[in-house]
Amino acid sequence: MMNFCQCRKWPNLPQNKNKIYQRLYHATYRSLSTLLSPLCSQVLFNDNNIQSQYISPKGLSGRVIPIGTFPSTILALEYLYGILCPIRNLPPRENAIQSFDLARIAYDEKYLITHIEFIAHLGTNTRMTFFTSIAFDKNYKVCGYDGQIRNPGLTLDPRTNEQREAKINTICNVTQRFCTGTLQQYLTFNDCQQFLRTQIPYGSYDRADQGNVICRFVHTYFVPLLPTIHCPHVGPTGGGACTDKTIDFYYNQPNFLACAHKQ
Repeated sequence: MMNFCQCRKWPNLPQNKNKIYQRLYHATYRSLSTLLSPLCSQVLFNDNNIQSQYISPKGLSGRVIPIGTFPSTILALEYLYGILCPIRNLPPRENAIQSFDLARIAYDEKYLITHIEFIAHLGTNTRMTFFTSIAFDKNYKVCGYDGQIRNPGLTLDPRTNEQREAKINTICNVTQRFCTGTLQQYLTFNDCQQFLRTQIPYGSYDRADQGNVICRFVHTYFVPLLPTIHCPHVGPTGGGACTDKTIDFYYNQPNFLACAHKQ
């Protein structure tokens, strides 16, 4: 773990660069700290306008491969905090972050951007490594992120038929409870089960933004928060989120770090 004493001085750099990198380190560590409970839930729901302390007024966008791409502030916040954070009034997350280690950090020479490797310690006694670039505005508040997860399938994929079936049942329970009326996706719970068992691949967390069961399971975390957006994602069509994508899709995305302030 890299601590503050190891990275707060760069003796061969001009004094102004030292100050910038020191502030970037603090901003990065502070941003990672918002992933922990209860702060993550407070930021997600913007309790007492707390987002203004961490998120740029310019907005937020980002992606985490292979989970998804989030071009708007509401989605970028929801995915950042909604998957691994315990959300009040909702069932507990099976893989909530308990703590993290900031293993490595590097600094862009021209822009307020850090490139980091951090290890998240999850509630299931599991570790997960993230490689992420974070962009900051002139006030060192986050405006963009672009990350990847190391071996998510090996880390999180269900190992038994019982575990796989439990995820299917979770999707169907959530869908039938929250996706009603014009948002209805399946006629019955059994129709939902049958579709997920026979019509699409089960998939893996290595392909968690594709047209499979795992993608739909990930989106069950968000359905209770924003049913109008996420009900189609857990339904038969995948709603554009849980659909198969080509490799070109990932190269044709905007630069999520373009919002970074120039040093």
